[in-house]
Amino acid sequence: MPTTPPRAPKLPAVDPGDLDGVSPLIAFGTACGGGLLAAAFASAPAAERVTSAFDGGAGAWAALVATELPAMWIAIYVLRRAREGLRAFGGPGAKERALAATIAAALLFAFLALLGAVLRATTHHHALAGATFAATALASAAVLVPVAARAASIARGWIERRARLRLALAAAVAGIAAAAGTWRVARALLALSPETSAVVVDLVAFAVAALLASRPEVSSRRVLAWFGPPASAVVFAFGVESLTRSPALESAIIEHAAVFEPAVRVFVH
Repeated sequence: MPTTPPRAPKLPAVDPGDLDGVSPLIAFGTACGGGLLAAAFASAPAAERVTSAFDGGAGAWAALVATELPAMWIAIYVLRRAREGLRAFGGPGAKERALAATIAAALLFAFLALLGAVLRATTHHHALAGATFAATALASAAVLVPVAARAASIARGWIERRARLRLALAAAVAGIAAAAGTWRVARALLALSPETSAVVVDLVAFAVAALLASRPEVSSRRVLAWFGPPASAVVFAFGVESLTRSPALESAIIEHAAVFEPAVRVFVH
């Protein structure tokens, strides 16, 4: 009788975002390509401000991208590796741990925002206020993290018992607190000076771009791996050359994009 040959064991699917399942060459290429796209996105607000004072066009934008590329590459590498730590939230009880982390972050944000407002209104010694804020932040984290874990456990029990009224009340309280926090942050941002607002915008743009470029879907894109390194080299060389040959561009970046000033001084000097 003919015998059926044994089937080969099915290999587990490789997570495209897992750097252990992607060759180092592909990971390097996608980091270059993703970093280039992320730096172009993150430097767009600064490029608009700089080009309004310096008629440089593509040269000004390329200079900003070139100065931001090394930091973006480092951020992408760190965020990719940080995925290993985030795996601790997987497995049994993952939702409860994620909920506890969210509650802890919300409680810490609310408490530290209130503490900062009180210290700003009552303390005129900046060094003393900073030391007090740092020490209180550490102590509050040690207290609020266990509280958040207990709150997450209670909420998990409500979900399992389908305690809809309690869940609705908790959601309403959380929504009111989030709205109040958002309103307070918005008021604080509106009160900032134009220079400080520009710094905040550039830092937020950098953070968002780095998070997007470190996504699992990006680390296995072969198109980025092929075109990323040469495109990054061309843009980097063009940006540095534009920056070094134009003192006016250097001055415009320092004046209108303060976040880029340290990198500009490294490349120019």
